[in-house]
Amino acid sequence: MQASIGQLLSLDGKEALVTGAATGIGEGIARVLSEAGAHVLIADLDLDGARRVANDIGGEAVRLDVTDPVAVAAVIGGLDRLDILVNNAGTYREAGSILDQSYESWRHSVDVNLASCFCCSKPAAEKMVAQGGGGAIVNIASVDGYLPCLGTGYDSAKAGVIQFTRSLAVDLAPHGIRVNAVAPGYVPVPTLLKMHAGELPQLWPQDPSPSGLMGPLMRQRSSNIPLGRGATTAEIGQAVLFLCAPASSYMIGQTLAVDGGWMLT
Repeated sequence: MQASIGQLLSLDGKEALVTGAATGIGEGIARVLSEAGAHVLIADLDLDGARRVANDIGGEAVRLDVTDPVAVAAVIGGLDRLDILVNNAGTYREAGSILDQSYESWRHSVDVNLASCFCCSKPAAEKMVAQGGGGAIVNIASVDGYLPCLGTGYDSAKAGVIQFTRSLAVDLAPHGIRVNAVAPGYVPVPTLLKMHAGELPQLWPQDPSPSGLMGPLMRQRSSNIPLGRGATTAEIGQAVLFLCAPASSYMIGQTLAVDGGWMLT
């Protein structure tokens, strides 16, 4: 293989920030970006987990609430440089029927999954514009942004991430900042596995209201993935790497579904 081809996926010398990267998909993304040569800042509410990942990959760690615009601006403003932002932090803790969900619960889901993208992207874009040379922002959406799955909070927020990506891509294109998104399908991250094992509470109430969203619909979709398995966190990370690297230099506003064919069934 020619060296020039290998350089298409190189992030040598790049400074990256990945939110929600102390575990799960975010950790997988951080590890892949580091392997491609980036220096990665792990930002998460779980500082111990963030430090564990950072120590493994030679990065840095910071405790960060992505719904706090003042805290986010302080962290990003304190960086010497930022070339890549991955808005991965999110939660599906507020899943379930609208009959069981409070406004506060719905609002929390929207804040963590959608509003956080604005909180992080604004200071990141300001820094990238000020330093020159462009940059890359990748938002982690979900197949739930296309197909109703977990409830109005999460599903609506992830649909919003997809449109936020498109709007921000047009907004920042004149500055050479490319904005794209990845929509994962089923990824058996530790949190989900612990729920299935009974080590963590389920996403929905013990005695939930009947809902067309939960239960059989979810089981049917997850059991009919054409590739026959869930994704690894590294596979999501590889898609993010592509969108951060020179290989995708002419792509903006796109959402890559990395779902094993989930949305085809």
